[in-house]
Amino acid sequence: MLNLERQYRFFDAPVGIIFTMDRKLERANFICYGCFLQNIMLAAKARGLDTCPQQIWALQHSMLRQTLDIPADHMVIAGMSLGWADPDLSENRLETPRSALSELVTFYD
Repeated sequence: MLNLERQYRFFDAPVGIIFTMDRKLERANFICYGCFLQNIMLAAKARGLDTCPQQIWALQHSMLRQTLDIPADHMVIAGMSLGWADPDLSENRLETPRSALSELVTFYD
């Protein structure tokens, strides 16, 4: 099965979560929302669970809106798989390159 298909099955995790946000919130709230998602991920890890945030679910907002009865005044932000990662699967061994800190940050005295 293709990795893309597995994303739409929450990578076979026992729990799939869809996150929404009220459209009235300012764009800066995306920063807060990212912190919220990270805290869920850290809390899960502390309890022996693995997570995978999945922005791909935001692309399926029309289908999700109908299926889950999501009100029009909420936007789909992301999905998240919650369960136990299988270390033998290729998606769990994926390593993405990271930029050096010096490429992302400017320090001022």
